Amino acid sequence: MVGINMHRVCVSGGLGNKISRAHCNPPCLLCILRHKERVKTMHKLFLIGGGWNESSFPLTQGRFIEAIPSSGRKILVIAASPTKTDSTRLREHCDVFVSLGLFPDELVPLHLTPEEPLTLKQLEEIQPTGIFVCGGLTPAYQEALCKNRDWLEYLKRTNIPYAGFSAGSAIAASDAIVGGWQLTIDGRLVPILDEELAEDLDAVDVRPGLGFVPFSIDVHASQWGTISRLMHAIDQGMVKNGWAIDEDTMLEINGDAITVHGLGQTYFIEGKSPGRISLEIHRAE
Repeated sequence: MVGINMHRVCVSGGLGNKISRAHCNPPCLLCILRHKERVKTMHKLFLIGGGWNESSFPLTQGRFIEAIPSSGRKILVIAASPTKTDSTRLREHCDVFVSLGLFPDELVPLHLTPEEPLTLKQLEEIQPTGIFVCGGLTPAYQEALCKNRDWLEYLKRTNIPYAGFSAGSAIAASDAIVGGWQLTIDGRLVPILDEELAEDLDAVDVRPGLGFVPFSIDVHASQWGTISRLMHAIDQGMVKNGWAIDEDTMLEINGDAITVHGLGQTYFIEGKSPGRISLEIHRAE
């Protein structure tokens, strides 16, 4: 296991500030955001920016496991795709959990499609004690998990932890950035990301997410350069603000506090005026 210290931040973004239920003093950016929008999660969130560096697993997926009582532990591992043609992603994520000490019978893999989305009935039958949502094509995850959100009633009743990996993190937002590589700016079509990283979409697309947090999220920030997509989405008024998360790095959100874990960094971005944004770097060191 690689030991890495983490920066503790408040959900309004003040790096190293002490956490309080009101705000830090002086109030930092996310304190102001929390005051405005009543940001407070009732269950723990673990938002991973993707990545397969094994040394990061204890610091990311491992912390999610620690948040779940060991007695009767049952983690629902969800993958989504346009069709049920490949179970490789589910196997890979289940293998990570087994490498961290879980038994296979503590994991319940479930493959969804937009035509076969997650339902409240499924959760009531499975009765998971934690939910982990994998990565893949983000639009498919949004359609399978966000168009009908009745299943969130189970999370409200049970207060179980939710973890997302890549796409599973992106859809946790109220306004979910699901892909795209170009924008029309001042009447001109502008590329803002490599087309190969656009999730099979052309225009940057923002759709309703799960609503766990009021800020938007992009993933693979440094590795894929998706931080530029979040920057442009904010500058163009598509979303208000957001976090870009590196691979092998995680935002852990517990009540009114955020901590950064893993091997990389996260970026908090907020628009100031047309063509002007603010950016804060929060590292796990």
